[in-house]
Amino acid sequence: MESRINDIVNKLSENYQKYGSTIKFEKDETLERYQDNFIEKFSLTTLERMSPQESLNELMNMNNQESMVYWLEFKNDEEFKTGLLGGIQGGSAGKYTMFHSKKYNQWVKWESHKQVPISDEEAADRADQIRRNLIKLHNYIQENSYKTIDDIRLMIESIENDEELKGLYRYGWVHKYLHIHYPEKISCYHGWSIFTSLLVKMKHPFAEILSDDEMSPYFFDYFYIDLSNRLNISQINLSRLIGKSYPDIEKTTYFKVEVSKFDRQDLEQMIHSKYFYGPINLNEDLTNITSRKEMMKFLHSINYDEYNATQVNLITKGITENDIVLLVDSNRAQYVGVANGEYEYMQNEKFRHRIPMTWYDINQDNQFTISGKITKIINRVNKAKDQVNIELAVEQGEKIIRSETKKLINPLKGEMREINSLLGKKKQVILTGAPGTGKTYWAQKTVHELIARQLYKNSYENLTDKEKETIKNSEQLKTVVMHSNYGYEEFVEGLRPETINNQLVFKIKDGVFKEFALKAKKDSDKNYYLILDEINRADLTKIFGELIYSIENSKRGEYINLSVSNKEFTIPKNLYIIGTMNNADKSVSLIDLALRRRFGFIELKPNYDLLDCVIANNIVIDAIDTEDEDALLSEIEEVTEIHIGDWLQTVNQRIVHVLGAEGNDLQIGHSYFLSNEEVITEPGQFVDVLKYEIIPLLNEYTYHNQHQLKEIIGDRMYDSSNQLRFNLISEEEFGTLIEALLE
Repeated sequence: MESRINDIVNKLSENYQKYGSTIKFEKDETLERYQDNFIEKFSLTTLERMSPQESLNELMNMNNQESMVYWLEFKNDEEFKTGLLGGIQGGSAGKYTMFHSKKYNQWVKWESHKQVPISDEEAADRADQIRRNLIKLHNYIQENSYKTIDDIRLMIESIENDEELKGLYRYGWVHKYLHIHYPEKISCYHGWSIFTSLLVKMKHPFAEILSDDEMSPYFFDYFYIDLSNRLNISQINLSRLIGKSYPDIEKTTYFKVEVSKFDRQDLEQMIHSKYFYGPINLNEDLTNITSRKEMMKFLHSINYDEYNATQVNLITKGITENDIVLLVDSNRAQYVGVANGEYEYMQNEKFRHRIPMTWYDINQDNQFTISGKITKIINRVNKAKDQVNIELAVEQGEKIIRSETKKLINPLKGEMREINSLLGKKKQVILTGAPGTGKTYWAQKTVHELIARQLYKNSYENLTDKEKETIKNSEQLKTVVMHSNYGYEEFVEGLRPETINNQLVFKIKDGVFKEFALKAKKDSDKNYYLILDEINRADLTKIFGELIYSIENSKRGEYINLSVSNKEFTIPKNLYIIGTMNNADKSVSLIDLALRRRFGFIELKPNYDLLDCVIANNIVIDAIDTEDEDALLSEIEEVTEIHIGDWLQTVNQRIVHVLGAEGNDLQIGHSYFLSNEEVITEPGQFVDVLKYEIIPLLNEYTYHNQHQLKEIIGDRMYDSSNQLRFNLISEEEFGTLIEALLE
């Protein structure tokens, strides 16, 4: 966060030197004089002595050019130039909650967006209530130190609990009144939307700190005044410098579109054509339709009902120059485009409705997950955090050059997609699950795929054998099998004995993680992946030590001093960690909370669909091909068969039933029944898995409790003396074995 703020300060400082002579800056003493003149008339002391009638005339009467509301909105002379202290003009007079109406020639209150006439007495009472509430706000701000965001949170919480203040303090004119009195706490920006746009365009990390409910000027003030103080420049002059540095503020709307709206070829063509294709199947020029109401009537007249008028109108009139469109794959950012113009209609094209667009590719390190569901053809992006991420994606993205030959790689799917998505968010992921659910397999497969896409711009399965071997031996990938004796010394750094000139000395030696991190730091253009297999077998808090702080995504790139060498060290942003852990060995809930917060967790479950086949004596039947199955069974009488997936699912259900909640972590994974990524096909293979892997594993789970084991694998697997019938577990007795297992 601090580095992002420093980037903003540095950019503004550079632009101050570059454009300073062309910007009309106001003198500090001039601004202070205007503030003093206002405070002299409308100070806290003045408010405290006012009567209700004085409050009405001196505070709320816009017809009185010496009133507070007139000064705040209109006064512009040598005594007070209101524009230099932040604008609040625009909108209706209803923002004051009451005013003297020309329509009724009397005082009115603003209620349900309508003028409601009130008596002079009620008007005086309302003005007096506003006066008392302004006094309350004075007291809140005077008593608040404003040192941290939490200080402001506490103050706003108290104000929100006051029903009278709750409806008043949010108005821009109230914010401006408070700014004039407390410029060190309240800023000169009084509009919510402009303030948000300002911080978003600067790519300020404010949205990482504030919740959605806290997007208001009173929180934004903290960040804006911080910038003003860092640059040692008045707030109004900072606003002018920002206006010069970020000229597109208030002119950007953000949208997101799901890539599934396009097939592969169309998506590829679109991002290389310098256009956004509106996925509307409508052979009509919509250029001259200027409003949603007109669009609704037109679509109704041609009986078009694929998308509603609002959605179609968003594409034809909603996206304008400088607006940004984000293409997402299940809310994971893939490409981002900046509009260069407005809607165009191309009669003879497949996608006739289009908008000129400059597209940028978002590399893996900068990908992010955007919030909210995608329920329409095009969706607005309204959350500030998402908007900041989109602006960063444009800044950091690689501009896509028009090309017809670039090959589009299929999007990641399933486990690889989930792992990659969480790596982008957290930087480190732990794959959990019962034994045999493919944790190590998916860790390695995902890393191979990600390196292939970065190194060869192609999917791993499409590479040559030589290219695959290059990836398997790549320095971008390292696998470490963890164990209980693994410590900080082996992982980060430690003192190791050496004999030099017949004397025993101790030297600092880098551990496996530090070596790999240093290598990744030197090769920052590539992503590096560290697989920590059986990560739960090591004491994670012990091996990571002070690096617990540094592995967090937001702390990557920050330096800390290592405890042994006392040298500065940082974990680079291009280093990703994938751990695997058996739930049977250690539950996720037992991992240190600080560590758990810094890792993402993905639980892999037994995949019974992979085992969708039948072993029948010496015959393997593909369970999906029912016609072949019928043909085979018609030729064979009294065949004994077992559907591996169904049987394993039954066994796992029994494990959970017998062992209770703990059984969820002790299920048997599908990979026990795979050989070279293919389902086993022979009775002998099944017998070996059962005899040498499944039975021993179940004995371990049940602590050799034969009663529990009997419940899990079936009564007929035991003889009358309650002993396991090992003689059945053989290829020769396969038919009897299957009958016993399926009993």
